[in-house]
Parts: sequence; structure tokens; C-alpha cells
Amino acid sequence: MSRLVLHYTDSTLLLLEHAEEEVVAQTLPLETDKPFARERMSGPIKKALESHTLQRVLWFSPNYTLFPRALFDPNQLAAYYQLNQGEIPANQHLTHQVLPALDLILIYSIPVWLYDFAKYDLHTPQVQHSAALQLAHLSAQHPKDKVVLLIEATHFVLIAFKDSKLLCCTANEYQQITDILYFLLAHQQKLQLPQHLALDLYDASERFEYPAFAALISQFKDFEHYNCTFYDTPTYQNQILCASSEDH
Repeated sequence: MSRLVLHYTDSTLLLLEHAEEEVVAQTLPLETDKPFARERMSGPIKKALESHTLQRVLWFSPNYTLFPRALFDPNQLAAYYQLNQGEIPANQHLTHQVLPALDLILIYSIPVWLYDFAKYDLHTPQVQHSAALQLAHLSAQHPKDKVVLLIEATHFVLIAFKDSKLLCCTANEYQQITDILYFLLAHQQKLQLPQHLALDLYDASERFEYPAFAALISQFKDFEHYNCTFYDTPTYQNQILCASSEDH
């Protein structure tokens, strides 16, 4: 049976209908502050579930932090989160996800309404963070020296490996391509990344202008030995968001 993946942000719902190697995507606006918003959201999901099995429910926001698995105490979840993200808003539910391959815990917040909808309407025990899927996919490749950029609509996630160790997984806001490049440059210097490096870009936004990015990055001497690979939105959806658990 075909599979269904639901991917939420604070403003959109992405329905991904996955059959074999083909993914059909439908993006719906989320207007949770308007009357009957939940009913409008539920309709397309219920229709899709008539012919699909729900594979996972995903969420993306920049509000997350990573913590060592060996030191993790579930009773201290709020304290870990507040170290990097500050106070938890009243309308947010705090949760976490284990990343076994990296020996890390991803701690993040999701809207209370989404937690309730997933648990009581969809009967799904966990809303996963899409950055966790990206990290799981990447760690399965056992990278030595690599940087990955996950490009969302208003934020990007920079993941950096050096000598097979994860050094960075940070989310940042951007308005234009140069914001990403200068942040990348700063982290290359801060983390002392090697000059010869694989740089993978995954476009989750459906509108990232990779030719413009490639033209700009070629103007930086610091990046002249970077080997860039671009993955468009359908590829990202198929390889990361809709990947089976065995693929990670």
C-alpha cells in the first residue's frame, strides 16, 4: 500500500503520497488562528488515508537543541531546552528524539495542537523533527569531512562533520543567498574545516536558486575546493522525508 508522510511547519502542511519511487506532493497553508482550521486540515488527510498508510508525521522549526545521549535525563528535558532556546511558550509541547548512530538526543518543541492532533486523531505516538531525519540519513553515510545545508523557506540548517565527528547542527534565519554564504564562511573559519570538502545542499523550500548560489560561492577563494552537490525538492522529499527506516 502507498505511504503518506505529513510534514508541518508553522505556516504549511505538506502531504507526501509515496508509491514505489514516485512522490506526489501537495502543500496546504496552515491558518491555525482562523475558525475551523483543524477541520480544513483534516479533510485532505482523511481522504489521503483512504488509499495510503500513514508512515510518519514530521515537523520543522529552528527551535531545537542537541544533547549527549549518555548524559540525558528525561526529567531534565525542559532545562536542556532552555539552555539554548530560552523559556518554552505556553502553546508549545516539549519532546525529544533519539539519534542512536550519533549518540545524541534531539530536543525540540512542537505546537500543542499538533501534538494533540497527531496523538488523538492520527494515533501517531511521535511527531518527528525533519532535521533528525537529515542527521540519520547523513550518519548512515559515515562522512569524514562534509557540510550539509538543508534549505527551508525562511531558515537553513547547517550540519558539519570533521574527521567523522559531528561539530555543528544549527538552524538560522536567512533572507537571501548571501546570508547563507557568509554564515558558511564564518563557520568554516570557526570550526577550522578542511579546504577540500563535500558540500551537499538539500532544497526543502521548492524555490532555492542553486545556479545563483553556485555562481556566488565560486567567487570565494575559501570555497574553491568545495565539491558541491545539489538535491532539488522532489529528491529531498523522496530520499529524506519519505525514506523507510531501513534507509537511515
